[in-house]
Amino acid sequence: MSTSLFALIARGRAIMELKQSLSGVLPLSEQYTVLHWQSKTRETHGLVSGTSLPTFKVQHFITLAHNDKIFYGLELFVYLTVFEGSHVEQMLFVSKADTNGENDSKASIGLVTQHCVQHVLRIPMAEYFKEVIPKDATRPKYGPNTISRFTGTRKALDILLRRHTGELETPEAVRPYTMKDFPRELKTKIALFTRSEPQYLFPCSSENPSKHILDGESLLKWWLRVLDPVLTSQFETHRAFLRIPSEDDKVIQRYLTPLRGNWSIGDVFGSDPKDIAVFKIPLFPDDPKARFLEHLCVESRVKAVSVAQFWEELQMRQEFRLGVIVSVIGVEGKLKPSLADSSTGLICSYKMLKALKNFITGEDFHDDEGALESYKNVISYLESKEGEGYTDTLKVTGTYVKPQRAVEARVNTITVNNLTTLVRKKQKK
Repeated sequence: MSTSLFALIARGRAIMELKQSLSGVLPLSEQYTVLHWQSKTRETHGLVSGTSLPTFKVQHFITLAHNDKIFYGLELFVYLTVFEGSHVEQMLFVSKADTNGENDSKASIGLVTQHCVQHVLRIPMAEYFKEVIPKDATRPKYGPNTISRFTGTRKALDILLRRHTGELETPEAVRPYTMKDFPRELKTKIALFTRSEPQYLFPCSSENPSKHILDGESLLKWWLRVLDPVLTSQFETHRAFLRIPSEDDKVIQRYLTPLRGNWSIGDVFGSDPKDIAVFKIPLFPDDPKARFLEHLCVESRVKAVSVAQFWEELQMRQEFRLGVIVSVIGVEGKLKPSLADSSTGLICSYKMLKALKNFITGEDFHDDEGALESYKNVISYLESKEGEGYTDTLKVTGTYVKPQRAVEARVNTITVNNLTTLVRKKQKK
């Protein structure tokens, strides 16, 4: 069994915790396979330009299968920015959520997504910082006592001998980061971008007649319904924001009125509209905001556009002018400490995560053949690495019973007969 492929210590708790959470929202007595992969934490560039703050990145991919068919996928990124001596800011970017039309058991995708987001939010910060190598340590530093893959055998032996005799210094061993290197206080943000698309993760799934594709307005309302309970249940304090470029504030407020959380119009990327956008707007994968910032770089205007001007010009972009509602949702706040108790997913390298994800998303999903094939491929691969029977550890049985709609009680109306019309009056003499 390969210990380099996955972090075996984290395996049991991570899958069990997510399975337990999902079992409560999956249909009663139906059996599912739950797969949750997580990349190793690595140091990366800052989320916004012009910052030198230490920033770390983790990718999550969660997928569900039923009757040996993949039917759901969710991709998220977690960014941890260290404000030294102050706090760590956790940014959860919801990248993509998708189905392929093979949800035969009618599982509630909204509830599944809600509990997956909650699970990732509850992973303790300490879990992310285990065995993280500093970025500078991975950069080659060549000198007279350096041994690299390009060093010949004879020269390498000579260097080792000279180190042993003290003629050359032995390079200092790289020390991984630990929680002692970072502040304990954690501030959390959530960001996502809603735009209706035929498919996000499953190619050709829009051609599957069983797939239900939401329009822009329905998609926005769906995400608001998914996130609103997360705010009220997971956060000690929070502020949530909605921005719809090119839409009037009164229209935006209509979407927020039914919600229970502390929602308002705006975003989490900068409180002062006069700030320069490139220093406040984060760059996420496959993000139209980031593409617009790149466009400003080409025009040599990137350091001249304020946050207010950025949003004004963004609404003129083609993808915001197609008559479809496109929105930016943001949340910031402090999580309830008692709920930050989840373990990690199956930890693997970025290269391995990409390969595993490709097993899921690399098929043609216009019918159930793609869902069957993707499940067979990924399970075969995992069992080749972990042994037969490994799939059984990934299964969960649903316990959720959908509440019955309240039936209006029938009111029996008693008919009152007016008997006075039947009484014969005595004639006057």
